[in-house]
Amino acid sequence: MNPRLNKEAIFQIWAPPNAIWSPWAKPVLFAHVEYPTGPDVPAADVRWADRADGSTALVLDVPGTDAVAMAVPLARAGYRPVPLFNACPSTGGEITLVEVKPIVQTLVWASPELLAVGLAFDAPPVFLLDSNRRTGLLSPAPGLFDNRSISLPTDFPSANLLLSRGIRRVVLVQAVSQSPQADLSHTLRRWQDGGIEIFSKALDRADPADRIIVQTPRAFRTLWYNLLATIGLRSSPLGGFGGILPVPSAG
Repeated sequence: MNPRLNKEAIFQIWAPPNAIWSPWAKPVLFAHVEYPTGPDVPAADVRWADRADGSTALVLDVPGTDAVAMAVPLARAGYRPVPLFNACPSTGGEITLVEVKPIVQTLVWASPELLAVGLAFDAPPVFLLDSNRRTGLLSPAPGLFDNRSISLPTDFPSANLLLSRGIRRVVLVQAVSQSPQADLSHTLRRWQDGGIEIFSKALDRADPADRIIVQTPRAFRTLWYNLLATIGLRSSPLGGFGGILPVPSAG
């Protein structure tokens, strides 16, 4: 890690000001950058991905550290990583439902490698999500830091914008399933309705990506969907999601 890279410089590596897809990159985790010591980013196998030809975008919905580890080799294959992590880490030492500090560390360690790739500003996107965002690894309980989050259609560019940039195909990459998570299905269905073909790749299978038909999710295109979807989630005053679950009063 280059010690001259501060939080803002690291974020600009992942979201260069002139890159087409930078407006969608989430700054939440970059605001919590520390400078940890540890091993380099583990090597990630991305042989399942074709080299970017400008017509395909990727959505990685895998554990967050895996998504970042895949980002650099996918960048070398011509895809622009767009981090969409929207959960805050705890700043008070509380146990968190969604562990995001390892994601922060991996983003920091991967930054010099990503910078060295020298991606074109109009490279097709690979959107990075944490597949644990909705449920976390622990059950909610009083006193824990609840930073569960969801993906919304407004977190992504529209089908029209993707099409205007030559994107005709989106490949969803998940660890074991070909069916999208409930929140992400709202975005994928909108893209599908807009004329973009949706494919799915499960990393536990050697098969290539298959085309899928995204079914209409509940409350699809409902005016109040964003409000309904975020009920029960805890917004952080610093942006993103995160807050302590209240401890019931003894009285």
